[in-house]
Amino acid sequence: MSRPVSTSATSVSALLIITSLLAWSTKEADSAGRISSWSIMQDGTPFLKYYVQAGLTAAYLGELISPLNSTQSTFGQTKLFAFNVTEGEDATSRLLGSMRGYTVQSSATSDYHSVEVEVLEYNDGSLNGTISLQGIVTVGKTNEIAVVGGTGDFRGIRGYAVITFISSSDTLALYYHELFVN
Repeated sequence: MSRPVSTSATSVSALLIITSLLAWSTKEADSAGRISSWSIMQDGTPFLKYYVQAGLTAAYLGELISPLNSTQSTFGQTKLFAFNVTEGEDATSRLLGSMRGYTVQSSATSDYHSVEVEVLEYNDGSLNGTISLQGIVTVGKTNEIAVVGGTGDFRGIRGYAVITFISSSDTLALYYHELFVN
């Protein structure tokens, strides 16, 4: 006759197995050079951080579709973009890749909500691939959007990104991105 196993003992055993597997997979990925560029939070969650140098001149940001009603609002205005991604705030800091995508203004109010789809092309010499992000953003605010996939070293990635507006001038807006992945 078998003896019943306590629920707490089973939970502890499962937690130890999962923790061991995570430690092993992190060690294996690190030895393969796949996560050396990731920062690790106290709870063990990996995250990637970088700056987006958003050029505001015609050479960087072009209107694809005009607003639906240009006399009332910019609702429906669609813009394509291609921005540099750097390691630091300064535009001359180490180049890590580019951020490409589009925005569609999705509100007729002055707070400028828009749907944004972006693809990060990233290569820091250790990690190489793309990360796809999408969500609703409000200009000049801190936004949280979804990390929905990737290629190369980021294949199968899921999580979320926190995008923080840092500053802007007549020609450049600076954003800080932090990607948290599961």
